[in-house]
Amino acid sequence: MTATADIRRKWRPGDKYGYPVLAGVRIFGGAMVGVTAALAMVPAGHASAVALIGFAEESIDNRSGATGDWVGQARKGVTLIPLSGATPADIGKPVYASADDTFTLTAGALLQAGTLHAIDADGVWLKTL
Repeated sequence: MTATADIRRKWRPGDKYGYPVLAGVRIFGGAMVGVTAALAMVPAGHASAVALIGFAEESIDNRSGATGDWVGQARKGVTLIPLSGATPADIGKPVYASADDTFTLTAGALLQAGTLHAIDADGVWLKTL
């Protein structure tokens, strides 16, 4: 539909999002995280993860808590990751996570963490989705 008047939209920065942490999980600060179908935060590689959303801002231990006892912040952006074997020809390709700090260029049944953004003397840089 074509706008017929000004549209007042809600905005937020878009580099950080908060989600309730799933019961029975521990999330380490700086680790890749995802969400379940019910929008509960879990570590990447968790069996219930349906999408990867960024990197945990802080460590949260909810192993003895209920879902929502903690709210975790997932940060998006460009960050250095451990990924061996990447070449300049891989820049722009999808990167997948098999665990919260394990990344690969091979999809298989893994969820996409982002795209390979750059390679330099520091290593491989991931741009989150």
